[in-house]
Amino acid sequence: MPASVLHGLLHGVLDGALDDACSLRSPTRRRPRTVGRCAIVAAGMAVMLLSGCVRVGSGPVDSATDVPVNGERAVLREARLLLMVDQRQVDTLLIDQLLRDPDVARRARATLAIGQVRMRARYPTLRQLLVDGDTGVAANAAFAMGIARDTAGVVALARAVAGAPAPVAREAAWALGEIGESARTVLSVALGEGQARPLASSTAAQRSANVRAALVLATVKLRPAPVALIAPWLADSSAEVVRAAAYVIGRLRAPAGARAVMNVRTHPDEEVRQHVARTLNKATVGDSLAAPARDALRALLVDPSERVRVNAVRSLATFGPTVVEYVEPLLRDLAPNVRMATAEVIGEALANDEVRWQRAWDADTALPVRRLLLGQARRLEVNVAPGIEATWAANPDWRYRVASVATVDRESPAGRRDSSVALRLLDDNDARVQRAARARLGRRDSAATVRAPRSTTPTLRPLADYEALARRYVLSRTQPRAYIDTDHGTITLELFGREAPLVVEAFIRLAQNGTYRNTTFHRVVPNFVVQDGDASGDGSGESGFTLRESWTRQRHERGCLGLATSGPDTGGSQYYLCHSTQPHLDGGYTVFGRVIDGLAAMDRVIQGDRMLRVRVP
Repeated sequence: MPASVLHGLLHGVLDGALDDACSLRSPTRRRPRTVGRCAIVAAGMAVMLLSGCVRVGSGPVDSATDVPVNGERAVLREARLLLMVDQRQVDTLLIDQLLRDPDVARRARATLAIGQVRMRARYPTLRQLLVDGDTGVAANAAFAMGIARDTAGVVALARAVAGAPAPVAREAAWALGEIGESARTVLSVALGEGQARPLASSTAAQRSANVRAALVLATVKLRPAPVALIAPWLADSSAEVVRAAAYVIGRLRAPAGARAVMNVRTHPDEEVRQHVARTLNKATVGDSLAAPARDALRALLVDPSERVRVNAVRSLATFGPTVVEYVEPLLRDLAPNVRMATAEVIGEALANDEVRWQRAWDADTALPVRRLLLGQARRLEVNVAPGIEATWAANPDWRYRVASVATVDRESPAGRRDSSVALRLLDDNDARVQRAARARLGRRDSAATVRAPRSTTPTLRPLADYEALARRYVLSRTQPRAYIDTDHGTITLELFGREAPLVVEAFIRLAQNGTYRNTTFHRVVPNFVVQDGDASGDGSGESGFTLRESWTRQRHERGCLGLATSGPDTGGSQYYLCHSTQPHLDGGYTVFGRVIDGLAAMDRVIQGDRMLRVRVP
């Protein structure tokens, strides 16, 4: 019999024999059964191994993991789990086996996998695991119920919110939010519905700050959101809870919460002020709060935090020409993304004042800023920078040529009148410019019609590949690092290899093969994300492979590294970094790393800037 076949058979026999010999008596405690046939089989196999009949697990040992390089039961189990999740293959026998594993980290990963592959037959098991003695397993069970939208688990999650350890209760609250309408009553009661003093006597009030914050955040998924229940939590003693309440009201543009948000406009927590600034736009505050909202935003325009200033200028500009004298100076702000945000919205404030438009045009010569200004000017038919499109169309830099056609909306009066530049660029020698010209003229992208649609099925891998990933990342004692070199400095990343090994492996491979070299940050949304990883430089390129989401409990916090997608299971080479926390993205996108140094460099990047390279030691 070939050695490779015998090796596989031994793994199977040993797995079964050792599992039977060490099966569970409870979810958290294990003790061996009385020695029987299975133990004898295991002992017999051990004799074979010791006598040299078969060599399994011999050879060099990985110093980082203490795992034999050429095989070990833990590696095989982790590999089978990775394969199952990656290919979305439901394997209840494997999951049942891993839930009896003596390694609690492996049990936790198996628990999460039930939700990742939507293993409905084991949803009842998740509900039972909410009370597991290991908080990592129990917390993963709660999170898995959320990504699986397990409506039948609402009662079990409610119990966890009320009485489970804080890490479990936090994930249970998040899961209730993901489940949505079926969990409305539970969330409302937990936050104190019908109580005169919810901050003192509700279920949430009895829990730690991070659980209270999670319960508040969960309501952002409800439609309509229970704003009357959220507003009182703006008075919580914890900044984390106030932050959550302000986020919900600001995210939903909830008029009913605008007056309450005004009360925390000077809160010492920067993120709270960000959400206040976001909330106080004209559409949300209406006429009754317009004056105090404008006053509050004027103060926030000079906030020490550039992220607060970004949100403040966006909101203040919605009040139109009456605030132009306060918005206009932000075009000269020291923070580049504040200038970008101002250029994006200032048209509402400048209206048809050509003198101010010219002054705005002269304030910043950067192409991204001028492109935003020109788009608004052309839409409003303001005579600023006449003929600039023709000048840009002759520029050797493809970005200027794209801007020459992308600044005019083809549906606007100006766009309908003049399409000469776009017609001339239809035959440009750069495909990116051709695409922009076709889009400007409303023509179908002929290149796209012959391109095969992106597959939503990842490339099949042999089990040996997953074994290598398990050794390199899942069982490693350390997390890998990467360095993004930009014109503004270096951004240092910690990569979450244990949590998202396939995504991390793809990111590292692309860095090593030179894909992440001399590219363009093709998408930067101030106080939201910095996006890169597209070799074409305009966001339209494809990576040639597909990655599935690897949902984990890692959150979208400031500086997180995420996998960009264009729909379910469409990940590739593009990645993003978050300027600020974005809770609404949790559970929808893969977070596979975080910035541990270089946040200032990240903040200085604007759309169109160069990414020099990604280095991996």
